[in-house]
Amino acid sequence: MNTGGINEISSKLKVERFRRFVAIIAIIVTVYYLYWRITETFNPSAILFSWTLYAAEVYGAITTFLLYFMVWKLKVRNAPPPLPNRSVDVLIPTKSESVHVLRKTLLACNNLKYPHRTLVLDDGNRPEIKALCEGLKCIYLARTTHEHAKAGNLNFGLQHSHAEFIAVFDADHVPLPHFIDGLIGYFQDEKVAFVQAPQEFYNIDSFQHRVEHKKKYIWGEQYLFFSLIQPGKDRCNAAYFVGSCAILRRKALDGVGGFAKGSITEDLMTSIRLHAKGWSSVYHNENIAYGIAAETLLPFHIQRQRWGLGGWQVFFKANPLFIKGLSISQRLCYLASMIYPLEGFQKTIFYITPVIALFTGVLPMRALDVSYLLHFAPYFALSLYGFNEMTRGYGGYIILEQFSMGKFFIYIKTLFSFLLPKKKRGFKVTPKGEGSFVPYRFIVPQVSVFIISIIAIIWGLAAILLQERSDGFVVAVNCFWALFNSGLALAIIQYDYKKLIQRRESFRIPDAMLVEYIPAYLEKSNSLLAVADNLTEKGLSLLAVGQIPAGQDLRINILLPAKTLSLRGTVVQESSITVGQYRLTRVGVRFTEVTQDIEDTLSRYIHEFSIVKFLREYSTRYKTYIERRFRTGFHFRERVYRALAYLPVAIWTDKEVSDYAVIKDISGSGLLLVTRVYPSSGSKISIEVILGRQSIPLNGTIVRNQIYENKDFPEYLAGVQFDEASKEKVKDILKIAEKISSLVFK
Repeated sequence: MNTGGINEISSKLKVERFRRFVAIIAIIVTVYYLYWRITETFNPSAILFSWTLYAAEVYGAITTFLLYFMVWKLKVRNAPPPLPNRSVDVLIPTKSESVHVLRKTLLACNNLKYPHRTLVLDDGNRPEIKALCEGLKCIYLARTTHEHAKAGNLNFGLQHSHAEFIAVFDADHVPLPHFIDGLIGYFQDEKVAFVQAPQEFYNIDSFQHRVEHKKKYIWGEQYLFFSLIQPGKDRCNAAYFVGSCAILRRKALDGVGGFAKGSITEDLMTSIRLHAKGWSSVYHNENIAYGIAAETLLPFHIQRQRWGLGGWQVFFKANPLFIKGLSISQRLCYLASMIYPLEGFQKTIFYITPVIALFTGVLPMRALDVSYLLHFAPYFALSLYGFNEMTRGYGGYIILEQFSMGKFFIYIKTLFSFLLPKKKRGFKVTPKGEGSFVPYRFIVPQVSVFIISIIAIIWGLAAILLQERSDGFVVAVNCFWALFNSGLALAIIQYDYKKLIQRRESFRIPDAMLVEYIPAYLEKSNSLLAVADNLTEKGLSLLAVGQIPAGQDLRINILLPAKTLSLRGTVVQESSITVGQYRLTRVGVRFTEVTQDIEDTLSRYIHEFSIVKFLREYSTRYKTYIERRFRTGFHFRERVYRALAYLPVAIWTDKEVSDYAVIKDISGSGLLLVTRVYPSSGSKISIEVILGRQSIPLNGTIVRNQIYENKDFPEYLAGVQFDEASKEKVKDILKIAEKISSLVFK
């Protein structure tokens, strides 16, 4: 009997029961607090001010209750076997995305294992896209008119398709080879209209991400939705189509007139119509496609403006509260998805309330005293605790508040755009890749909040110091509130400025790859081994022991698993540090001679293997207090920091396996190797750590191994435990590894 597994299940059940209990207590306390607020605290001399703040608090409670309802219990699915011999067409709508971005998607679509056709729907009528499709043997379609934006384009694609199933990808979303195989089996149920997969994003240096590399933790603004809310909606048969990374049944689409044309968020409206007709939906919670997140505030602004305006269109034109055919749970789930633009008004109230109080002395309650805090403090604390537990570690109050600061004014604009349209609004594609420029006007709302909040704080403190006000406690509380708001605004300003000056052409994919290099002018000299710690189709970052001057041309062999790519590049930037007798150099190399075949191979390696590999190494959630209390894993691995080494090694095992490998990380007792040959667990291994023209020998035992399953790029991980003699030798390597970590994270 597997007692460990039984105990784990028992712990998980306890965790879920306890966090639901916490949520119920938080709801009760919130309801009591709101009752007390409306009956005991309103200021009769500032009744409008009082009602405005109270309405913002009520809105927050409603959205929280709806969230609790959706995530009360999550739907967990295991994909059924794929259905054979079904006709599938892949539709890729595009308008302004570059050839560079679209090519990655088409290469991946061509590599989908399930039989299919790929149709590119170009609303830009661009000759270069037509030529790209001809070169990659995809079907190119372009309509003469462009009504109804993306929905109209997809419906145009439906006119040229007779397949039973339709897969839809945005131009920047790259599917893994088994995407269709992983979803098509769900359609064995004839009631299923569509199967939706998550939208995962690989450019983790985007505006929408926050990363702690040493802890290998990523926070993504949309993780809460795709990892938690969608599985919760799925329990209510209310998971909805999000416009990409999905397969839809053609019969179901035909029954509702195709993709909905009444909103620029055609995905949400299409989902409502399908559910109202009695169709079911499935959410398959597996990352099997990767796209590009909004890199700066500009694409983020465009994206959220489109979502907000689409939400208003659905709310007023196809409100699911009044559409026949939906269950109560479906209506509540859709209601939560429609009212989120009101957050812009709520946050604006929270930002201006302390400012008004500091400038005028007027409060939206009778008195701000100890009695008020005794009611507010337990409500606020329990609300945060309940939210933290019910979001299962995908939340993060401070970061969520930062993003609310980043988008509050956008949602206000969308309502006025809907109510007071100046002209016919077209569908704005979110800019993807290639370093989108960000006008400073997009941070004017945040700069305004920061400046006004700081001035209000100075004004309030000056009034106390000059004895013009005697309510020091009131001033202190509102100063703290305004300071918190100003901190949120400053965080958005700083992060966006960081993205502005970065201006990278493309995101660098973290990896650890062996590279042979030699200056281009040396023809017969032996090449040196180094490690590339990140890679794009246009260049790489190289870590080497020795000096590589900026401007030097290099001949490079990238030793990918099962493949070697030979090309040339130029060193465009260089930084170096000295550790004892060794000189560590990190250089940025821009490729100068790259054939299209090599670039395509790099693209496939990056998007089908490297991205998947490095994202699996990062946690996307933290362990909540209740999970720690009950000591449950919840499929969550604690991350123990070990120094990055990224050094090349030669290896020999007692199984007579010899090759080169890369040290991924290292500690005083062992290391983790990335190898191209299978390392047998329990076998002895000899290692020579290559440091330029020198080396350090180590010995140990392989204690664990892992296979990255990819037939085109076979790669393995080997955990090595040192013998006693090697533990003394590794001290110098650890010093080097610490410096390598500082170079990489810099």
